[in-house]
This record gives sequence, structure tokens and C-alpha cells, in this order.
Amino acid sequence: MPLYKYKLWFRLLFVIVILVICLLAFSKPSSNIPQFGYDKLNHLMAFVTLALLFDYSFPNRTITLFMTLLGFGIFIEFIQGMIPGRTTSHWDIVADLIGITSYLILQPLRAKIHG
Repeated sequence: MPLYKYKLWFRLLFVIVILVICLLAFSKPSSNIPQFGYDKLNHLMAFVTLALLFDYSFPNRTITLFMTLLGFGIFIEFIQGMIPGRTTSHWDIVADLIGITSYLILQPLRAKIHG
């Protein structure tokens, strides 16, 4: 069953996930936040999730997906560099990029399954 007919819900979920990521990224570092145990894996999983939600929200916009999410990752790191207790990491951007690219590589399989 094609999930594209639920675009509005995917857009709402996309915005919610963006807001949660911003909340986590711009708040003081805390050990109470659930993590995968490795910061770069957290970035990778977040951006795979964002790519999936973006793809369902705005179908057939691969370049826009790539540029928007990469820009968001760079924006997060730029802002974190201004927050006391946070640092900018180029490796976080690389992990974001790997997450986006991983989704785009697997996207044809996802499209074949869900239409």
C-alpha cells in the first residue's frame, strides 16, 4: 500500500522529529538521554530517520532531500559551537552525511516494498 497518501502525517512527524533533534542538540549535554552508545551512531540513525520522513513527506525530491538535511546537519554543528558545554564536530557532519547517503542507497528497495 503506498504510504504517500499520508504525506500530511509524515510532514507533521518530520517537523516533530526536527524539533526533538534541535531540543537535544541545543540543550546542555545530559547522560539521561537515551542513546545508541556512540554519538556518531546517534547522528547516523537520526539522519536516516529524517531522510525517510522527508522522502515520504516530499516524494521525488532527492536533491532537495540531500541538500536540506545536509544543511540542517551543518546548521546544528554551527549552533552547537556557540553553546557553552557543546562543541562543533566535523565528524558529526560526516555521520549525518553517511546517514543521508545510506538512506538514498537503500531508498529504491524501500520504494519497491512500499510503492
